[in-house]
Amino acid sequence: MRSTVLICLLCLGIFKVPGHKTATNTWTIINSHAFIDTSKYAVIKFYNEQPYMFDKNSHPTKLTDSDISQIEKLLDKKVAELNKKVKSKGVIKSDYIKNPSRFYKQFVAVINSKGEKEVWVNCFCSVENEPNWKTAIVGVLDGGSCYFNFKVNLTTNTLYDLTINGVG
Repeated sequence: MRSTVLICLLCLGIFKVPGHKTATNTWTIINSHAFIDTSKYAVIKFYNEQPYMFDKNSHPTKLTDSDISQIEKLLDKKVAELNKKVKSKGVIKSDYIKNPSRFYKQFVAVINSKGEKEVWVNCFCSVENEPNWKTAIVGVLDGGSCYFNFKVNLTTNTLYDLTINGVG
């Protein structure tokens, strides 16, 4: 059963296999009615040399369609709260995140030292200048709300450490 699910996810392009090309327009059904473009996702393996993401006792794990759906729901809710807060304070336009589903996303998933599944998610508007985005973490200085990242604890169903890049 587990290998069948993994094979299906590989076919959908959710997991990147070295040397394997993913389809450019891959869609999957979430909750029987909403569609997400999985060609905009890359799962990048966690290495202990990345201690800034998670505690040093974390170890890599895989993501499921259900995990990604949960992440997208938490992100939509958090973005709605953030945009409402920003609007009420009259903050500059670059602090808004518009339509989070349009962003490309990189996922780094781990099981932390407490046995909880956590995911670091890196989001960006375009991959035009990022030919290796499916295999290497995209890092930029500035860029405003076109670049942001956050963490999700899927076990506790919480999104935290949302950071939006500054404007150059």
